Amino acid sequence: MNMSSVKKYTVIVTGMAVALAACGGPKMSKYASKTNLGKKAHYDVNRSTINKNGKGFTLDVDKLAQSPKRVALVSFYTDDPGISKVTGTAMTGKTFTTTNEGETSAKSYADFFYNASIENLKKSFADNGMTLLVPSEFLNTSDKRSYYNDFVVKHSTLNKVGGALAKFMKRLGNAGTTLECKVPADGFVLTDLNKNHEMSDAKKRSLKRNGGVGQYDDKMIECIGYDLCKKLEVDAVIVVVNSQLCDKNIIRDRHYMAAVSMYMFGPNPQPLTEGKKDNMFYSKGLFYSGYRMAFKKGLRMDPKAKGDEATKELADNNKKAYTNMILAIASKMADDVKKS
Repeated sequence: MNMSSVKKYTVIVTGMAVALAACGGPKMSKYASKTNLGKKAHYDVNRSTINKNGKGFTLDVDKLAQSPKRVALVSFYTDDPGISKVTGTAMTGKTFTTTNEGETSAKSYADFFYNASIENLKKSFADNGMTLLVPSEFLNTSDKRSYYNDFVVKHSTLNKVGGALAKFMKRLGNAGTTLECKVPADGFVLTDLNKNHEMSDAKKRSLKRNGGVGQYDDKMIECIGYDLCKKLEVDAVIVVVNSQLCDKNIIRDRHYMAAVSMYMFGPNPQPLTEGKKDNMFYSKGLFYSGYRMAFKKGLRMDPKAKGDEATKELADNNKKAYTNMILAIASKMADDVKKS
């Protein structure tokens, strides 16, 4: 991102009352000098790989003829599940309030982190023999553009039920409150990986684990790993999710990075056994890999910065920190799908 982009980001954020007082919690900018974050990135999809008959939902790399060469980055988005706070007591009656950062802020951060990291991310994939394509590169026909712009992720019934239950729990005591907020960066569609929304920890500004992405969501895995890949004519697709939280109070908003995640999907290299019509547990699309770097305490993204120079330094350090995080994930992902 150039200098003018940094200034634009600053105007958007400070205009939303986000230039805040110093906070004692961990700051994202501190990760600007941490270039070896691999140990913080944990595998985040089902470890049970496909069987000899091709059934299953996660790739066995030995079944691939070659490593993916053309990989499309199909979605890069902010996911804010909201922070739920409780006021009152059992005697007076409890009120549950769930708030998030809102679409304007979520969009600003999605654009900021995408622009900060994309060139380094493309280079990382290239160093591992893969070409990472962005929408302006893989949407090279009108048919592809139409399909991509209209693409909506399908989800299994079980995943939808889990999502409905999560929403119900958040609404208890405050049915009118805003809940989740998911917004992609410019040029991307929202490839929503999970209807079974994560629950946040309001004290730690962190997220509670939900058991991994897509554990029981065969429809999501197939429509992204097969339908989308085939239509875009690529070997695999990638989705990046930045899980953020916003702690609101009367005076100001405080924004936190709770987790950075990246997931790769692609076609099943093993066709269903000839003559078999029973598709149970067989998916034409698979998880190829997926990692999540979650933080025990959310990383403050917008501590107080006095003056233009300090504000620019903070933005630069946040860019470096995010790049360190996403590159650590990309390195582990490349190791997963690389053929010897």
